[in-house]
Amino acid sequence: MSKEITLPSGETVKLRDPSTLKVGDRKRVIKATDKQEGDLSKAMALGDALIAMLIEEWSFNTIIPSIKIETLDDLSMADYDALTEACKDAQGYLFPTLADTEDNTKDPKAPSAS
Repeated sequence: MSKEITLPSGETVKLRDPSTLKVGDRKRVIKATDKQEGDLSKAMALGDALIAMLIEEWSFNTIIPSIKIETLDDLSMADYDALTEACKDAQGYLFPTLADTEDNTKDPKAPSAS
């Protein structure tokens, strides 16, 4: 089921249910990092791709990011950070081995998204 959130600016965003994600969605998110150099650039590209994939519609007077990802660059920091937080759970669906679990939070050597 989609989820609607209100951003700090008052704009609204309808997010896709992460449980509906498919392997093709994972591949598209990973491919978004292919042209990036450096860990931080790759992480930011991955985050943008994930947000863009999850946004079904929004109240901004611009094209949604799945059509034109650059529209994310025009968001305020507060709105972008709120979207990043709202999309965090989807990372566990796309990359379940990187999600925090009881086992990997007890073992500092286990891979984790944190």
